[in-house]
Amino acid sequence: MISTKSKIMTPSERKKKVSELREEHENYFQKSGNVNALYIPKMAYRPNGKDDLYVSFFPSELEKAEDIYTEFVSIDYVSEDPKRTLYLHKHNPHFKEEYELITSNSGFERHLVPVSELIVVNDITNRNEESKTIFELEDLQNPDEDLKAAVLKLAYQLENIAEILKTKINKL
Repeated sequence: MISTKSKIMTPSERKKKVSELREEHENYFQKSGNVNALYIPKMAYRPNGKDDLYVSFFPSELEKAEDIYTEFVSIDYVSEDPKRTLYLHKHNPHFKEEYELITSNSGFERHLVPVSELIVVNDITNRNEESKTIFELEDLQNPDEDLKAAVLKLAYQLENIAEILKTKINKL
């Protein structure tokens, strides 16, 4: 019988995988002046009894009081997004009150953060353009319309990601 569980990664193997994943985003971190960005790739999933997608962070990760950059990966730290979308989770000083704390079967506590709270900051489309990776309000020709378009694009991207993840979850 073939096992569906992955072999458990050693801390050094996990660190190497995360480092390799981060390489894809390093240019963004350099250009945005955030060379020491906290990058923690995570699995996006729909917990039992929930309708929305979530990522979970350990309390120690959120207690760093820093913005966290993430991308969606499998349990084996393989990117699950062909566009390698980089998301930003803005630090929330009220995370203990606002994010549900769950305990896994193995006893690890994690806070559930809705995927809807993550901000798309970069993907392969942006990386292939020679334009700026971050826009500033002053640069917008028509701020109301440009911001509306950006929000609609974000909503569309999140819907696509949700559908991809839903399909993958249903196959499990």
